[in-house]
Amino acid sequence: MKKNLIFIIHGMFLFFILRSCQGSASDEGDSVATYLTVTAEGGNEKLVGKTFTFKVKDNLTNDVTPQSQIYVNGQLISGNTFTPTEKGSYTVKAEYKGLPLNPISVKAVVSSGISFKHRILYEDFTGTWCGYCTIALARHDNLAHQTEDFVFIGIHGPAGTSDPWSNDTSTEMETSKNVTEWPAMFINRNTVWPYDSNYTDMSLPLGQLSAFSKIGIKMKSSVSGNTFTTEASVLFTENFTHLKIAAFVVEDELVHHQKNYISSLYGGSSYIYNYIHHNVLRNKLTSSVTGEGIPDTQTVTSSEYSRTFQYTVPATYNTDKLKVIIMIMDANGTVLNVREEKINTTNTYEFL
Repeated sequence: MKKNLIFIIHGMFLFFILRSCQGSASDEGDSVATYLTVTAEGGNEKLVGKTFTFKVKDNLTNDVTPQSQIYVNGQLISGNTFTPTEKGSYTVKAEYKGLPLNPISVKAVVSSGISFKHRILYEDFTGTWCGYCTIALARHDNLAHQTEDFVFIGIHGPAGTSDPWSNDTSTEMETSKNVTEWPAMFINRNTVWPYDSNYTDMSLPLGQLSAFSKIGIKMKSSVSGNTFTTEASVLFTENFTHLKIAAFVVEDELVHHQKNYISSLYGGSSYIYNYIHHNVLRNKLTSSVTGEGIPDTQTVTSSEYSRTFQYTVPATYNTDKLKVIIMIMDANGTVLNVREEKINTTNTYEFL
């Protein structure tokens, strides 16, 4: 009897031990996933323009990233990577089988380590009446064959000639650069591209092109009726002082005959009929063609300066061909970076 009692007690003891080891289906380490975690590989802070890569796992450490939907600031992203174009904090969450998840926050920052694409400005004072101006036009075409990193403005005039696109802004430009002979060509505003018969040597403008810039430009444009609004933003990754901004409206691909005195160009014809003129200056958006000052407090590292421009488009302009050109200049008026964009278009900073 005593032995039987000992046996029964021993059996009950083993039963409770085994029962306690079974646990429940919701305990950690079991075979049922109960929640998710999302992480950013390499850390939760990166430079603006650098890519975050996210990974989603369940509490069983299973990688469920390919099966998950990942959202950044409430917007579903494609795949599991996200490249911020603006500085600031972003909320990241993921969805998979309805499992709960605590969102994480990642941060995009700006520092001196960030650089942007650099472009040069080519301004051509020209006229459809000007037979020697085809040299400048040919230079434009040859420069375009060698680089895309330039912005062109065709400044037609002067007033009183037969050129159909002379206007008050082009006259103001002529006065600001003291132009008295046509053509007159400038790179980045202050470097004269001397007139001669050579229209194939691009060493002068290409010599002004830098590998990068510490000034980034982006634009967001919208159209309502016959008025467009452009929001221009400028991001600095270096400290600057005494900068200026200038903004212009140009119209691309205007067609008109062009006088030609250069026998080696366009078959030597004295007139080039239906010639396509690029980026013809239409108007200024800043109060002066030489630009407006930017406060020094807004041109230090990680600062972003913004301006909004509005323009009522004349009925004779083709809105599909209109562009806005934004340039940033130093105190001497030399262009440090420049960008163009069609109206009703949004672009982003061009990070390198």
